[in-house]
Amino acid sequence: MNDHGYDNALDALLRRLPIVAGQVGDRFPLYADPVSGEWVSTRRGSWTGGFWAGWWWLRAAVTGLPADQATALEWTLRLAPRTADDTVTRGMTFWYGAAQGYRVCEDTSARRVALDGAGALAGAFDGRLGLIPVGGALGAGPAPKAGVDALAGTVSLLGMAADAGRDDLDGLARSHAERHMQLLVGADGHIWPEVLLRPDGTPVDEAPSSVVWARGQAWGVLGLAACALRWGGDFTEAGCRAARWWVEQVGQSVPVAVLGRPGTPVDTSAAVITAAGLLTLSEVTAHDGWGAAARRIVDDVIGHHLRDDGVLRDGCYDLTGGVGTRHELVWGSYFLAAVLAVLTGRVREHPW
Repeated sequence: MNDHGYDNALDALLRRLPIVAGQVGDRFPLYADPVSGEWVSTRRGSWTGGFWAGWWWLRAAVTGLPADQATALEWTLRLAPRTADDTVTRGMTFWYGAAQGYRVCEDTSARRVALDGAGALAGAFDGRLGLIPVGGALGAGPAPKAGVDALAGTVSLLGMAADAGRDDLDGLARSHAERHMQLLVGADGHIWPEVLLRPDGTPVDEAPSSVVWARGQAWGVLGLAACALRWGGDFTEAGCRAARWWVEQVGQSVPVAVLGRPGTPVDTSAAVITAAGLLTLSEVTAHDGWGAAARRIVDDVIGHHLRDDGVLRDGCYDLTGGVGTRHELVWGSYFLAAVLAVLTGRVREHPW
């Protein structure tokens, strides 16, 4: 697809924002029914609130309109109380929902919210585990776990705070990243989405499931790419290994939600998360093969799953629970808009 097609797709996604806002009011959108278009929403944002604010920051960066930036900041300020939540997904909330306001729009108020989020997240670091555990909020339960979902956001958010003067946080972020690489990344590049830990940090199950959750693999590609961007070395090798696994096992189209189970619904959000990770690896390695693979994924998403009105169809929210299995997902729309903003040159930073 040419850049004109990417521009049109991005514009459609950004026009979608006021429409969604009109449906959810003062609540955060989660996922929408593909037929009725009705959104399921949440008052506080759950783990996805940062993507809603981040989507608005992308719109503000592209349009340059003060009203869009004011709306984006309003949603970011709504996220500020989430610093108290016991969940590693604060890395997502404050990286995508606050830090991007500063990175793409130079909004200093959003930066303050992001740094507050980073400080609170760092306070959850468990020295015995060598990482920030998943946490007990959002129904995760009290037992410590390592999870891949928030790796990119957590490392990037803590890295931002380290670069802003909290030098101690770089080592903390690196420990978190190294432990996740040890626990969740297989020798062949296969990513396990989470692992239950004993108090000493060893995994409870020495033989994790061989079932591959597509979005877990995608989060792993993105997370390792973020680590590679910051530290290089073993993270670059692991990120390329996970990306090669994706390309070899999935190809460069939208995957089914559970890889190896062709009867399951597809998940466009996994595809666009992976595309973001591949673009980062392209930058880190100066190997354009990763960038070309990202473009082919994006072409498939736009060509087969994005409607002209900006609705990104066929995202899978929760396959196990049978919830939102063929739906429009707020984070899927965010990542597609972010990738397109980069591919069209309409933002200067990678907003992921």
